[in-house]
Amino acid sequence: MISQYTCYSSSMLQERIERFLQRKEFINHEGETRITSLKKTHETLQRQLDERSTECAVLEGKIFGLRSQVLLSKSVKSSRDEARGQSGDLVCVAAAKMKKVVSKRHMIDTARAQAEEIDYLRQELDKMRQKTFPSFVK
Repeated sequence: MISQYTCYSSSMLQERIERFLQRKEFINHEGETRITSLKKTHETLQRQLDERSTECAVLEGKIFGLRSQVLLSKSVKSSRDEARGQSGDLVCVAAAKMKKVVSKRHMIDTARAQAEEIDYLRQELDKMRQKTFPSFVK
C-alpha cells in the first residue's frame, strides 16, 4: 500500500503538520474561550434564576397574606351585613329595604287611624258625660 504522502517532501509535510497543529491549537483555544464565556453566561443566568426564585417566594408569601386579609375582611363584612339583616345579594337587599319601608308606612297609617279613632272616642265620651252630668258652666 502506497501512502498518499509519499509524493510530498519532508519539509512540506513538516509545514503541513505545523499548520494542523496551529489549527488544532486555534480550535482548542477557541473552544476553551467559548466554554468560558458560556460558563460565565450560565453563572449569570443561574444567579438571576436564584434571585427571581427568592423574589417569587417572597411574592407568594405576600399573596398568601393578602388573601387571608381579604377573607377576613369578607367575613367581617358578611357578619356586619347579617347583623343589619342584609345579605350579599343586591335584589335581596333591595327587597328587604322595600319591606322595611312598607312596614314602616303601614305602622304610620295604623297609628294615624288609631289616633283618629281615639279622638272620636274621646268626643263620644265627652258627649256621654254631658248627658249624664249636667254642666252649668257656659
